[in-house]
Amino acid sequence: MTAVSLDCPKQARCSGCALGAAPYREGLNRKAQQLSRALAAYDSLAASVLPPRAASPTIAYRVRAKLVSHRRELGLFERGSHRVLDVAGCRVLSSALTQASEALRARLPLPIHGADFRETSEGVLLTLLSEDTGSRSELVQLATALVSEGVAHSVALALRRPGEVRLLASEPEVVAGPAAARHALAEEAPYAYAAHGGFVQAHAGQASYVYGEIARGLAERLGSLAGRPILELFAGNGSLALQLARAGARVTAVESYAPAIELSRRAAREQDLALEAVADDAARFASRAKARFDAILVNPPRRGLSPELREALARAEPRVLAYVSCQPRTLARDAAHLRRLGLELTQAEPLDMIPWSDAVEALTWFQAAVPPAPRVLFEDELCLAVEKSPHELLRSESDGATSLTARVRGLSGWSGAVPLEDWGAELSGVCWFARDAESASRLGPAHRAGTRTFTLLVRGNLRKQGTVTRRSPRQSTRGVRYTKVHDAARHSVVSAKSEDADERAVLADFASIRHPVLGDAVSGDSASNRFAWHRHALDRAFVHVGESSFGAEADGTLRQAQSPLAPDLEWVLESLGSD
Repeated sequence: MTAVSLDCPKQARCSGCALGAAPYREGLNRKAQQLSRALAAYDSLAASVLPPRAASPTIAYRVRAKLVSHRRELGLFERGSHRVLDVAGCRVLSSALTQASEALRARLPLPIHGADFRETSEGVLLTLLSEDTGSRSELVQLATALVSEGVAHSVALALRRPGEVRLLASEPEVVAGPAAARHALAEEAPYAYAAHGGFVQAHAGQASYVYGEIARGLAERLGSLAGRPILELFAGNGSLALQLARAGARVTAVESYAPAIELSRRAAREQDLALEAVADDAARFASRAKARFDAILVNPPRRGLSPELREALARAEPRVLAYVSCQPRTLARDAAHLRRLGLELTQAEPLDMIPWSDAVEALTWFQAAVPPAPRVLFEDELCLAVEKSPHELLRSESDGATSLTARVRGLSGWSGAVPLEDWGAELSGVCWFARDAESASRLGPAHRAGTRTFTLLVRGNLRKQGTVTRRSPRQSTRGVRYTKVHDAARHSVVSAKSEDADERAVLADFASIRHPVLGDAVSGDSASNRFAWHRHALDRAFVHVGESSFGAEADGTLRQAQSPLAPDLEWVLESLGSD
């Protein structure tokens, strides 16, 4: 059942249930509002947002938990600190996980820094997490005892290098009991094999609902599941793929973690289900796939889909795309990109997959649609300024529908539009076009002498203001004048004015003073870029043209356009601020 309140004495200190102080319905509505706000940040998104799907139960529901350990405490970090708060009597752990965690807690202290618990249909899979390589013998003896006493179905060890951020940072080694266990979300569902460290939704009932809704939604949109070719990316151990295969679909399941794919093959063989399981990166598989699929399903991590995968999904031209999201902001970012590529978000359903937490999940549906027109920022008889989207080519070899120029030429009266800029694909913000080639020739010199104001996020703590003049020989020496707007974690948000109409020159400027722009794959810092992608979902160079102006001697007109910071970059700054 759905509890009205959490009623936990440790809620104010525990980091696990951020919304536990409020009544359940209040927290549920807050989650739905987060999804609506994220989608509303993009003008191109106008999906129907359904009422939020409440969870039941909301107490003793968690079938997966990662707990940290210190001395005799086993729990979570206290809110805002790295002190371990013991969570004995936790209200949200399932009874099986409660029993297993109590048995482990009774044996503390141990040479471990945490434990990963996962409930299956055959018992609990327990992974002991340690940095102490010299304690292996002791932990193996413990594992054997826990399995023989029935505390766990099997136990694995996972060693972590000192300083590693992730709690579970290496592939677990099973040292007692079987390597995997059968697990079915519901009595009528096919079983999949669960393994130590593998992904699983925390709420079995909500996961079962999502898989059922996907099967129902696909059948409704495709007419039937029987014989339909369906591709699932980020398939994990194949729980959803196996369910769709039982319904008669021809399913291809793709997962980068090879052991999980082997488990899905095993489950399919044992249950006589037709399933093609492939161990591969999602973007690589989608880019190379020659087969056509009626529907594609994606369930990515919090950072969302990579730009390469979004483009591959659009090229695949599925009749239906179902996207299960665990982060509204990256969902909205991905949906806006897919909309421009011809796949429109039509429906979103907020889901409470982790009651009392601030996590928001959603089941969303996309279908083919004509790409939207660009947003016009300025227009007169000679030129036009529009808002360029991130990951959008200014031109393409065929000038097809994937380029900004093609979208501008679709505007009434601008069929001969010529870009005045030379922006790369990743930049967002103001972009100028002349009405035709003659207007471009007339306005070109004035435009090149104009001023652009860039918003950039650069690595490290930059001084308050300055001018960067160092350049490579092939670049001009006009320089960039900048002012630091504010600090963002250990980085600096800067407003930079430049006459350069090529952002590569501006990016090279800041790289030359050892403050490269975050996300810049050419001249940036690769380690910082990886961290920004995995932790803050920054999937491009953080560069936005917020203002651009130029005059024209021919008519004495000052032409000026402004564009607010792109929503995806706004969220990166918000995410950095929460560190």
